[in-house]
Amino acid sequence: MRFIGVVMILLCMGFSVNAQLSEVEKEIAGDFEQLVQADNDSLKFVICKKIEDSFLRVLTQKESFEYTFSKLNRMGKITSPDLRFRIYNWNCVLSDGSYKYFGLLQYKEKSKIKVKLLSDKLDADMFSRYQPENWPGALYYKIIPFKSKGGSNYLLLGWDGNNVSTNRKLIEVLSFEKLGIRFGKPVIDWRGKQLHRVVFEYAKQARMSINYQEKEKRLVFDHLSPSKPQYANQFEYYGPDFTHDALQLKKGIWILQEDVDVRNK
Repeated sequence: MRFIGVVMILLCMGFSVNAQLSEVEKEIAGDFEQLVQADNDSLKFVICKKIEDSFLRVLTQKESFEYTFSKLNRMGKITSPDLRFRIYNWNCVLSDGSYKYFGLLQYKEKSKIKVKLLSDKLDADMFSRYQPENWPGALYYKIIPFKSKGGSNYLLLGWDGNNVSTNRKLIEVLSFEKLGIRFGKPVIDWRGKQLHRVVFEYAKQARMSINYQEKEKRLVFDHLSPSKPQYANQFEYYGPDFTHDALQLKKGIWILQEDVDVRNK
């Protein structure tokens, strides 16, 4: 009888937590609808801060890691393949055409669930490391674990709307280390330079693809070129030129391979 009583208590606690998560989910969904309709930047920031606060109230609860938040279709929710962490991610377009990003990193540490607020304060530099408090914002859509020295490491593929003229795509490196969580790590060998991340910038109307080939352990991506030679380094004129490059993982380092053949053999 005592065992049955304990089970009943645990079930009631589980239902209570799920009910709370459902209520917060509805609240956040309403906030996103307001965000879409907001007509000035100040109001957008107020709403995004409210969404952050709502997430912070519940994401440290163990049950939240398995909760799908399926009603929140105006934001990204992505889980690492090894179930180590989740990233909750969204953006808003400002009046000048630039993009501001918001996010939370939920992760497991021993038996606890912890949360880091991601604060978009910097433009992505390919030679720098950042803490979550100074995060180079983007919307992440794929997580790729890989082995390298100095902790657990992951590639994050991301998109950035940047401004009215160009978009960006990023190959970011996320690592869990003794000193904490870091964005950026010099594990990308690019023409003799050690990059912490790769940032591609191209014309607003162009489309760029980055695909991970798990069997080959490589990222294959469109090579970007200007539409005319005189537009070199003017990225509003850049787009795919129908050739492809790749980053190949070798002994914990992603090495650039240029002009790769992506045809089926």
